[in-house]
Amino acid sequence: MIRYRQKQFLFKFVLVVFLFLGAEQAWSAEIHQEPPTLAVSEEGTVQTEPDKAVISLSVETAGEVLEEVQGANRKRMKRVMDRLQKLGIIQERMQTSSLSITPQYPPGSRRQSNPSPMPEIPKIIGYTVMNTLTIEVWDLAIVGRVVDSALQAGANRFSHITWALRDERPSKLKALKLAARNAREKAQALAQALNVQLTQLLAVTEGGPSSLPRRMTRGRAMMSMATDNAGSTPVTPGELPIHASVTLVYEISQE
Repeated sequence: MIRYRQKQFLFKFVLVVFLFLGAEQAWSAEIHQEPPTLAVSEEGTVQTEPDKAVISLSVETAGEVLEEVQGANRKRMKRVMDRLQKLGIIQERMQTSSLSITPQYPPGSRRQSNPSPMPEIPKIIGYTVMNTLTIEVWDLAIVGRVVDSALQAGANRFSHITWALRDERPSKLKALKLAARNAREKAQALAQALNVQLTQLLAVTEGGPSSLPRRMTRGRAMMSMATDNAGSTPVTPGELPIHASVTLVYEISQE
């Protein structure tokens, strides 16, 4: 009876070993059956003319009494917006992007020989109110006049002009098509150099198109504010680059 059980145990052990070896060989064969692949990435860039300008400028006022400073700021900003509306900028394309109130303190404080353990809170001597307006202009021919008119009406800080597109989709699709074509040509060139064939396309990943906004900073506009003349500040939108990237993964085989 004992010998029979030993034989039975030995048989089961050998069976388990064979099953394990068979599974391992099948798994190993499956791994070796995976075809080799070739992955390539490329970019595409499309240059396009902007059809929209976004202008950022501010009205800054300062004084001792907060209510008076706020009132003066509101009046000047209203003059700016009224002037812009006369140029054809509708109210829906003007937005307050930020509003800040900053207390003003004495320029310095005297050091005491025996400082108190409780620090002295500095006295507020005034306030500065900054109201920033963002303006969207669709008629690029009047961008310079918009900047000049706003500065002449009461805006005293100019940040930048950003050139953009109202609808980026057509340019983004063109950039993606160009990136895909560049990636395909690159894969074909690599396959030829490596003496392999591209048998099928396994995966496509797009990195996402992006546009790089162009900005005009404050220099010219500040000169315009200083010289209150009839002309307008010259601005040039130039072109916007729209970028896209694509990654292609091919199955390859030896020729």
